[in-house]
Amino acid sequence: MAIVDVPSTFHEAPSFPNKAPPFLNDPDGKFERYWNRASFRFSHKLAGHPLFELDSLVKLSRRMPKCADFAYWSNGTEDPGNQWGARGKSLSLQDTIAGIADNNSLVLIKHAWHDEMYGPVLQSCLSEAVKLCGAIMHDDVILGNATILIASPNRVTPYHFDWDCNFLAQIRGNKKLHVFNDTDRTLLTQVELERFCAGDINSAIYQPAREKDAAVYELQAGDGVHIPYRAPHWAQNGDNVSVALSMNYELRSENRNLDLYRVQHWARRAGLHPPDLERAGMAWQAAALALGTARELRNFVRPSDDGLPTRWRPS
Repeated sequence: MAIVDVPSTFHEAPSFPNKAPPFLNDPDGKFERYWNRASFRFSHKLAGHPLFELDSLVKLSRRMPKCADFAYWSNGTEDPGNQWGARGKSLSLQDTIAGIADNNSLVLIKHAWHDEMYGPVLQSCLSEAVKLCGAIMHDDVILGNATILIASPNRVTPYHFDWDCNFLAQIRGNKKLHVFNDTDRTLLTQVELERFCAGDINSAIYQPAREKDAAVYELQAGDGVHIPYRAPHWAQNGDNVSVALSMNYELRSENRNLDLYRVQHWARRAGLHPPDLERAGMAWQAAALALGTARELRNFVRPSDDGLPTRWRPS
């Protein structure tokens, strides 16, 4: 991929010290007890912050580099069972944000922690979540990112799961968030996990009959929810514009399984019947290790410059 021309005010913003006041609240110690084990509710102080007003977000979108990795948006009606990317882009990013109250759209702004204005707040939030979770998470984090989510009234975010650990802070508006158990293999199957790790981001299959098994969170501005990695979820906005911040972290402990799932996916396509991850023997582990080693060697010999920004890491 060609090198992206990134404005200096965005990509090359300096590393900001953690000068912002604490934004995340955890008086009961839930972060350290439950992170990546179970979903839980928390509170924060980002509601009403001027950086998350629509005018400020439109200005941010104009400063962003023109690269697909920095923003995702879709225009049109969605249902929980729809696939990501099923809806096209009939509007520009700036017009989508400016008219979000009426155009039935969803916008994700990524890597805004590089921005000179947003950096201090977003980097503070990324650091605070890691600190509240404790030393084990600090040592487990490979990288983090802060994604701003902007959505129209009553807009649905389709059912999906992510390969990272997520803390979602509702800043404006209200939504109902449905979070499912990531360890239930009758809900999130081995095959779905294999397909996801092989590149199919729409591998999760929504099962309406399983709604009774979801933890449902009614979120107002100032509320937050932790979503463990791989936990399937979907959201339904209320009757107003929604703005939220997703603080997500890629973890070493979870990435070890990525290559194993990929190997099992390819084996299944070849007609084999790979065992569940927990019962995968040394041969499967060795194949996954070889795959990971080959990728690292390829990246060392032929490093790629894809124009993407450096990722956040805890200090």
